[in-house]
Amino acid sequence: MTTGVLEKPLISLVPQWLLGFKREAGYNKRILIDIDGTITTYNFPLLVKKWFGVDISGLVISAYDLADLLGVSNLAIDLMFKDTVWGKPTFQEGALETLEYWQQKRYKLVIFSSRTHYMGERGLAQWLSDNGIPFDSIDVKGIGSYDVQIDDRPSKLKNVDSKLKLLYNQSWNKSCFNIEKDIIRVYSWSEIKQIVG
Repeated sequence: MTTGVLEKPLISLVPQWLLGFKREAGYNKRILIDIDGTITTYNFPLLVKKWFGVDISGLVISAYDLADLLGVSNLAIDLMFKDTVWGKPTFQEGALETLEYWQQKRYKLVIFSSRTHYMGERGLAQWLSDNGIPFDSIDVKGIGSYDVQIDDRPSKLKNVDSKLKLLYNQSWNKSCFNIEKDIIRVYSWSEIKQIVG
């Protein structure tokens, strides 16, 4: 379990390709995990209704970018999420249990989330601890090398050096063609646990 103190060894500032990737001492796997839409879930139609007065409940959200969907600025979406991210989360079924299981197996759990834009790194660490979300460290830019990566955003999966890329199924990522055939779509945390071990 984490103490909420961020790991920031100087060695982490050196790109992994300069060091030659080696298994981190004491850890069996390194897993990079997104939060929103992956560990947690939100009722986006309700949020949009509250903030913008627009009912999108009948729509299938087929794009990750809500600003494009609604025709509003990125700042307006940022303000909506800033208010939302500090609240108590609703967890995807099996997410916490799987993370706890992995910690017991000595898998290093690294969080990679856009929440750092709203909360900062320390604020995110505190929020994770306050809400009982197991983690070992935070990767703000996605610059490490990982055995497994789990995210609901295809571009984040593609921009990180990860061996196994798991796309958590959401309506906004259904249109991903996966033309390079290196992303595996997953539908639940029980499926993720079965794949990762």
